[in-house]
Amino acid sequence: MTTIAEYLVAADIEIAPVERGSEGTPEVSIALSEDWQTIDAAMFPGAYGVFTRPPEDGWADNVVLLVGKLSKPVNAAELLESAFTDARQLPQWQELGAEIGDYQGYPSAAVTGTYAMDTLVLWVHTRYVIVAVGTDEFLIQLTVTAKADQISSEAGILGGLEIRV
Repeated sequence: MTTIAEYLVAADIEIAPVERGSEGTPEVSIALSEDWQTIDAAMFPGAYGVFTRPPEDGWADNVVLLVGKLSKPVNAAELLESAFTDARQLPQWQELGAEIGDYQGYPSAAVTGTYAMDTLVLWVHTRYVIVAVGTDEFLIQLTVTAKADQISSEAGILGGLEIRV
């Protein structure tokens, strides 16, 4: 199974990061509660948005939002078949769910599960969405990572991804 990055390389498709507010690109937002902090974009070059909760015991729950412009059109079905590979390679991965289907009318794939990192068990949800704006295509990735014992408070974020073209 190939990863999304491997698929793009094999298809000779480059992806260029999109900055928030760029003309001719989708406007992407995520609904977060007040206790989430926006991290300075300069700390994460290429990220559309990075958000964290205040650290607790050396860990900070986080949300990473990436938006990239594809250099040429992609076969959405083929690309999304690769959406689960990265997660399934995480240490001690326990898959809780995986789906391919539409999200807000756009081709999408999502995977949810837990994995181990040092002494922590982390819960992660990643959603990929392919969006066309005119003749350009964009790949959107939302990843939410939290301590596995706190997922009830993070689950509400998953439906909060909003895409406008």
